[in-house]
Amino acid sequence: MPSHAASPALPRGALARVAFVLVTLTGLLLTGPARAATNAESAQRAINYLSADAANWSARFGCTSCHRHGAAMFGLANARTTGYDLDALTYNGRTNRENLEFIAGRLVSEQRADGSWFHEGVHYPNAKTSYSAFGLAGYDAHLGTRYSDALVRAADWALTRQEATGRWREDFPFYPVGYGNVGVTARMMTAVAQARQRVDPARAAQYQAALERAAAYVRAHMNDGTDGPGNDGQRYTHQVAWAMVGLKAAGPGADNVNAQALEAMATRLLSTRAGGGAPGWGSLEGDAPDEFATGISLYALCLAGRKPGADGRMSEALEWLKSRQAADGSWGADTRYPDIPTTFASLGLACFGDYSVGVSVSGGARRPFEHDLPRAQSVTYPVTVRNHGYQTDSYRLSTQGGLPGWTASLSRATLELAPDTEATLTLTVTAPEGLAPSLSSEVMVVAASQEAAGVKGSVRVTTYTNPPPPTDGVPTTTTLLAPVDGQLTVALDNTLSARVVDDRGWEARGPGMGVVTFSVAGVTVGADNDADGDGVYTFVWRPRASTWSELGVQDLRAVYSGVTLSPARENRLGSAAAFAVEVHPSPYPAPSVTLCGLPGFTDALTLEACGFVTPLAAGAEIDSATFVIQGVSHPVAPDPSGGFVDAVLPLVDGPNVIRLVATDTFGGIASEEAVVMVDNTAPGITFVSPTPGAAMATYSVDVRMVVRDWSPVRVETNWIQVTDVPAGGGDVTHRVDLWPGENLILVRATDSVGHVTERMLTVWVDAAAPWVSTGLPDGWLVGPQPQDAMPYDIGVYSASATTVTLSPGRAYALPRGGGGVQATVDLVPGDNVFTIDVTSETGLRTTLTRTVRYDDAPPQAALLLPAPGQAYSGVVVITARVTDAVSGARWVAFTRDGSGIRAATLQPDGTWTAELDTRELVDGEHTVEVWMDDAAGNFAVQTFPFVTRNAP
Repeated sequence: MPSHAASPALPRGALARVAFVLVTLTGLLLTGPARAATNAESAQRAINYLSADAANWSARFGCTSCHRHGAAMFGLANARTTGYDLDALTYNGRTNRENLEFIAGRLVSEQRADGSWFHEGVHYPNAKTSYSAFGLAGYDAHLGTRYSDALVRAADWALTRQEATGRWREDFPFYPVGYGNVGVTARMMTAVAQARQRVDPARAAQYQAALERAAAYVRAHMNDGTDGPGNDGQRYTHQVAWAMVGLKAAGPGADNVNAQALEAMATRLLSTRAGGGAPGWGSLEGDAPDEFATGISLYALCLAGRKPGADGRMSEALEWLKSRQAADGSWGADTRYPDIPTTFASLGLACFGDYSVGVSVSGGARRPFEHDLPRAQSVTYPVTVRNHGYQTDSYRLSTQGGLPGWTASLSRATLELAPDTEATLTLTVTAPEGLAPSLSSEVMVVAASQEAAGVKGSVRVTTYTNPPPPTDGVPTTTTLLAPVDGQLTVALDNTLSARVVDDRGWEARGPGMGVVTFSVAGVTVGADNDADGDGVYTFVWRPRASTWSELGVQDLRAVYSGVTLSPARENRLGSAAAFAVEVHPSPYPAPSVTLCGLPGFTDALTLEACGFVTPLAAGAEIDSATFVIQGVSHPVAPDPSGGFVDAVLPLVDGPNVIRLVATDTFGGIASEEAVVMVDNTAPGITFVSPTPGAAMATYSVDVRMVVRDWSPVRVETNWIQVTDVPAGGGDVTHRVDLWPGENLILVRATDSVGHVTERMLTVWVDAAAPWVSTGLPDGWLVGPQPQDAMPYDIGVYSASATTVTLSPGRAYALPRGGGGVQATVDLVPGDNVFTIDVTSETGLRTTLTRTVRYDDAPPQAALLLPAPGQAYSGVVVITARVTDAVSGARWVAFTRDGSGIRAATLQPDGTWTAELDTRELVDGEHTVEVWMDDAAGNFAVQTFPFVTRNAP
């Protein structure tokens, strides 16, 4: 049989189902980009995919595989306790619940007579039984007890396969779902721990001993880094996670040894890093993260009580895991077997639910009474209720079970807890005088969520008389006698009875011969010690509709405690019997409950609430009526025939859910609720745009604001624009006309109870670009400047404040109204181009561009005639070429020997000339001086030698 394959869709039913989910979003008031899925949304998509995929696989291949069904079944059942919707429609046309029941039915049908499972043709009994029993344990703990017998048979078989070391050996040694012995051991431990709640004390003691041996094995290999498919090491991430699962199932252990090991493993897991510091977990330290390792690690950390909000490592891993989820809710699209990462990612993610509650007892769950005392005895158990979810939740607290004549009471009937908080209450068990020895009275304390159907937690305590029921003695057989037809009905008397015998003809008859405890759907409903001595242990169970919600096919179980007899007689061991029964709803109509009209909004801190309660079932009377607010009950005394009830209730700021609950004498329950919003604060206004003090260049603006308040709000802007915002607040946009200069915008918000908030928003309007001038003409030629920097003036007129930016250069700020700037520009020889940018506070801009020609060097001359080293006579034409790189030569003159200046004439070929009569000079050496300046005023004189020779 294949273990992995594609999953075709099952045929769609004739009628389509439509699931509607109402989600209240508080604080998300602005439309933004697409947001990431929340943990709840991602987990719901995951279980929707997982249930359909597993069901489709079984439909295609006609069987179940290992983890694909066992682990999926466990995860889906576990998701119920954290508030996820099992009635959501999935892609195969069935709900999660229908898929889960299909998987469970198929899995149980494949169980062998000895309690095991194996793959046809390839066997692997340990591997497949561990996953199948793991799935049944989740179903039995969280969904229903119709398969409790199958779970017990699996646990019995598992005990025969446990080795002396405490481990179970993996016989499907394939990575990752069957790699090493710790995983199969942890799954067997989970199954045995849950089956322990369904058996008699003697067998429960055997199960507990097996769990202790297995826990010792897990602890012994905590630091074992050996590798291999058949080894006991905990080298890999998933092996550490499975070890934590097993230790959690085993319980805290003697002196909290398991709890301490679990804490150490959680710390180790949190310190294990993926490669490159990436979020999530890989198979080994430093490996790239993968969905399988990350999902099972998150589940193990959830069992250890770690919260993502308290540890950034877990938060990052959750976000990474969600980022890898496909649109259809699955993981591992790039892997060979995507069902593996999908199964364990779903399990990890769904553990962190909006709703989840745990109930525990401290100081031990078993307490003794002395037998045959001439007085009543009482014992108290401290019970802690903890909200493990992420939403505030209120709980209905109740007790179930106990021996006839014994009482069990709680110090509180209701409780409200914020996320990740707990409260402790007291359970008091009282027994009458003259108790027989070896009695055992089991009481279950249940905390049921009033916000999320099906979310509940429970703990069992056992009060017994000394000596306690034996674990050594003669085996017995318990036989269920009633109900014969297997039918039970809520609100009616249901007789539950059983007989206990051994194979020697001994019959447990009369008081002092032990106790038979009856449970339905895993809930202890009552017990009997055969006080009348007829040999039939009988309890008449009349479940009340107000406290009983488990309907349909369930497990009815009779557990005989066993009895310690006098030393001359052999003790009789406990035993159990079970069969499936169908629990029908109450045939009686529930009472009618109607609340008086309550105000939707108020600023008062108390409220007189009223309503009407009426019994509808023939012969029924109103048994109780209670107003419940903020999880606190306020009982009232109704007339048995019904009628008007009222109470003054305290209110708190914000939403107050007020519920009127009535029960009748048949156990029928009905309620009606309304929400009263207390608003003692004025509306809050947060401007989104424009920002206060903003400057703009338009004569109208959209004023966007967020308004928050508990009650509806009327928002007015400048007394003209009006918008009504619903309770909770919203996003408001008003178009406002503006005028030049400063504008004051008034926003006034008035809530439904009269609180007023006014906010002023100031904006500046200027739609004219700045006017800019400068005395510096474009192309201005300047000569040498100090430090090569030229000062100049800039004038700006603008109603708005402006920023004057020179490029290249500096920036200057001018106030509203404009002003002048004395600026400088750094110059280099030649053309200097720079800009003057003036930008107003409203964003309008004016730009001037100027070019300054900078000449800081005089002209240069080259004397062409007379030439150096030659002698001249007579009249010569002095010729020089004068150049200037920037502005050009403006004037040139010549002197000889420093006197007799002669103006030069510019010739067409670009030379400058003047005549010189050398006869005026004495023969010999002389000089010609070239006098010149340029257009920028740079002046220079250059001297050149020449020789005259006029004498013959």
